[in-house]
Amino acid sequence: MPDENFIQRLKNDIAARRQAGLGRELLPMTGHHGARVILDGQPHLNFSSNDFLGLAQDRDMAEKLAELCRRFGSGSGSSRLVTGTTRSTLEAEQALAEYFGYESCLILGSGFLANLTLIATLFSEKDTLLLDKRAHASTVAGVRHSRAGFHTFRHNRMGHLRKLLETYPAQAVLTESLFSMDGDSPDFNAVKCLKDEFGFLCIVDEAHAFGVLGEGGRGLAGGVADVAVGTLGKAFGMFGAFILCPAVVREHLIHFGQGFIYTTALPPWHGDMVLAMLERVRQCGEQREHLRRLGDLAREELSKTGLCIGGNAHILSLEVGDENRCQRLATKLREEGIVVFAARYPTVPLGQAILRVCLTAEHDVADVLRLRDALSSLIQKEST
Repeated sequence: MPDENFIQRLKNDIAARRQAGLGRELLPMTGHHGARVILDGQPHLNFSSNDFLGLAQDRDMAEKLAELCRRFGSGSGSSRLVTGTTRSTLEAEQALAEYFGYESCLILGSGFLANLTLIATLFSEKDTLLLDKRAHASTVAGVRHSRAGFHTFRHNRMGHLRKLLETYPAQAVLTESLFSMDGDSPDFNAVKCLKDEFGFLCIVDEAHAFGVLGEGGRGLAGGVADVAVGTLGKAFGMFGAFILCPAVVREHLIHFGQGFIYTTALPPWHGDMVLAMLERVRQCGEQREHLRRLGDLAREELSKTGLCIGGNAHILSLEVGDENRCQRLATKLREEGIVVFAARYPTVPLGQAILRVCLTAEHDVADVLRLRDALSSLIQKEST
């Protein structure tokens, strides 16, 4: 058995988190149907899903997956460098590269793994990296594993980035096209001007934009990013992730990327499903337009709750501040049959807790108005 002091230290860490209003719980869902989930045996309106286009619940895709599982089985049985790469995997990588406008592509197991592997593999203690202060935890983990020197620039502040570039010659700048918590985007015209002037490698995490934003869902950083990371677990309705990059970067990752080399490959049918889902994403123009209109409506209506609203697309941040209050509001909303994620430290900075609202193509106007009314009522009760 581990030393008792060690066990007590773990218990104390957990207790301190809970006391600070930062406790985390797993919510056991027993079913999904469109924008609804079944929780505690009851349907709940779900504003916490990244299934932005509703493809994870697509019946035709589910039937195709079942057919592929019957043909190929459930697992690959080895890493990609052994027998885990199928012809359809390579075809899917080529199709993704062509659709999003990059030279090549490499599929990995998850978005976190993709960012971690990419950054930790490409850079070393010889390099200097600049990253947005709100960069995703996977980006931060990759930077730390790389042992490169790094500095953070204030969130989306291109003027501050310029000052850092003038002070610290950097090999790369890392940012996101749609930030996962804030729901906002950098000025990519300004990023391009800085890139042209200073000559850095531009790496952009497009996980929350691909499939939804830009022409045909091609994201926001095309023509600016040298390397982009996308996920298959959000708008694509699946799992896994991909790195879009120059061919030499792909080759380098295959030779040196530990997160690629030493992990079991995705199932043998995964490439076929990626190809099918990519075709569906191409056809989702109506869903993208619906999301755009719904986002505009949600920003207007949710501002009536009295909370400050951040975000300019399908992810909205409702600023609460206090962690305990944020968790209370999320719990009360769940009692009203609405699931909204309370994002607290360390997901967001301490004292800057938010209610994170994710809109999907499965939501409608009535859903947004129901959230507005429920939240307004709860906030009004707080003041009485």
